[in-house]
Amino acid sequence: MRIKRELNEIMQNPPPNCSAEMYKDDLFHWKAAIVGPSGTAYEGGTFKLDIRFPGAYPFRPPQIRFITRIYHCNVDSRGVICLDVLNERWSPVMNIAKVLLSIWVLIGECNPNDPLVMGIADQYKCNRKEHDKVARYWTKRFAMPKTKSSSKFEQEQMQSNAQQPDKSDQASAQMSEQVLQPLSLPSMPEQQEDASEQDPETPMSSGTGSDGATVNPSRSEL
Repeated sequence: MRIKRELNEIMQNPPPNCSAEMYKDDLFHWKAAIVGPSGTAYEGGTFKLDIRFPGAYPFRPPQIRFITRIYHCNVDSRGVICLDVLNERWSPVMNIAKVLLSIWVLIGECNPNDPLVMGIADQYKCNRKEHDKVARYWTKRFAMPKTKSSSKFEQEQMQSNAQQPDKSDQASAQMSEQVLQPLSLPSMPEQQEDASEQDPETPMSSGTGSDGATVNPSRSEL
């Protein structure tokens, strides 16, 4: 009843820049979308999320991950999110609307002092300009709808500009390459190489205990 009530509330009165709905008539499985905060490298992007509720909800936190790829030090390549309200600060008084708002804030105000991806966090602190350039490219590639008018040449130019730092900063270039390497997309067949989202039905590699309760990984566990 709690999940059903939250679903009705969020569909009738969604939080700013966020939306959520049930996935394939499964009350314990939702999909959500968050609009990138304006004035950030994620502006203009729409980031899709996968939400799964444990049987013990609301006494256990929901398990939420990004489906859309995002270049962010608090989100790893599997879409797992490092956010305190999904771990030690979770409380039964919390709800999905509040959690989505917290994720929206995290997108625009990352926490490089408690990261999941150290390379991106170091780049954010040492070379913010290069970090934002790469994050903006990822947003355009994965979180924005493709337009027919976008030519192959324009896409190649965008990728080249985003991934090649200024020549005057060789240290930054090396750092950018190291950051991008572990997060590069896996090799896929040609017709799938531009896929921007992961399958929402793919089970998460971590997060469910033997009793069915959700466990969101902390930084120390990763």
